[in-house]
Amino acid sequence: MVDEKARTGVAALDGCYVIKSDVPRDKAHRETLHARYKDLAFVERDFRDMKTARLEVRPVYVRKRDRTRGHVFVVMLALLLKRYMERLLHASMEKTDLQ
Repeated sequence: MVDEKARTGVAALDGCYVIKSDVPRDKAHRETLHARYKDLAFVERDFRDMKTARLEVRPVYVRKRDRTRGHVFVVMLALLLKRYMERLLHASMEKTDLQ
């Protein structure tokens, strides 16, 4: 037997979450905190992309420090290019009637 009133109350909170921060209210608005929290998803996706076959910043068996740094530098450039292309694509899609 399901309590429909309780179920409706719980369903009203679907998709809601609470962000707890130690930043004082006068230093950042809740919209800013929410936006920074959502940015974490992009950072996590970028790290996942760097580690997987997309950009492959996995253990690279090179002996010299400069070569390792060079590899990571190239991967970071690729990530920057990927983000730039995503922004261009997003901007071009907003200007069309496809939505």
